[in-house]
Amino acid sequence: MSSRSTIWVRDALVITFSFYVVFSLALAPWNNLELDSHNSGICSDGCAPSIVFPDDDYYHYTNSIEFEWAPVSVSYMHIVVDDDNGETIFQGNITTNESQTPRLPPGNYTSRIYYAGMGGSSLGDNIVDMPLLLTEEQSTVTASKLSVVWPTVSVTYGLMININEQVSADKYDTVYLDSFTLVHQVDGLVDTKYTYSDFISGETYSWTVYAIDSEGFISEFSDVRDVNIDTTKFLAYELFNDWEVPFILLGVLMVIALQAGVFLAREERDD
Repeated sequence: MSSRSTIWVRDALVITFSFYVVFSLALAPWNNLELDSHNSGICSDGCAPSIVFPDDDYYHYTNSIEFEWAPVSVSYMHIVVDDDNGETIFQGNITTNESQTPRLPPGNYTSRIYYAGMGGSSLGDNIVDMPLLLTEEQSTVTASKLSVVWPTVSVTYGLMININEQVSADKYDTVYLDSFTLVHQVDGLVDTKYTYSDFISGETYSWTVYAIDSEGFISEFSDVRDVNIDTTKFLAYELFNDWEVPFILLGVLMVIALQAGVFLAREERDD
């Protein structure tokens, strides 16, 4: 191989590799690196479920996606009143459907269980607003702990999927506004996963999820997130959905490039 040909091949490999690295980094969906989202703060009837997958502006290459979100917790308030003097002698926030008080003196008591709402709900701030789930009178002749069990308030989920369209805002088509058309809605989901398989290739969709408890309270809706269906054909985008693949691939290519460089350098010296 001539010196000029060797230099040309070497430079071509280096330039090709450089373009690949820059192109891959530019197309990588860095938003997908966000592990999860968390809703914080106080919400009137309960905060929205936290999204697990997919993240906002996710790109997918098939017409089927499994949506996933974190479960929503519920809480209760257990209040015990001394019937002899009307004083509240125990008050506790409970996250399960059973509660036990500390050891109380002998006497007559009334236990009341109130529903304090879904996670983040402000319902528990005012006892007047909390639904009463159970009232139970209890009497003891010795110092005892009072135990109460009540039916669980169940939580189901709803999911909405819209197709995103741009419509003209004026007759000259100079301004476009996003238009959302509902294509699918499902309620009563017990599981925190749901698969939808009727997406259309080349379209962008938005989705949101919410929680509904058996007392009739509806949480806030999660932030609307976009899903792009088969709108990219670049291999790099698919590879960067998984961290291990690009690192391994880039590592292999770097080793090959280094070995090629050493070989070509030897060829130049031999010439």
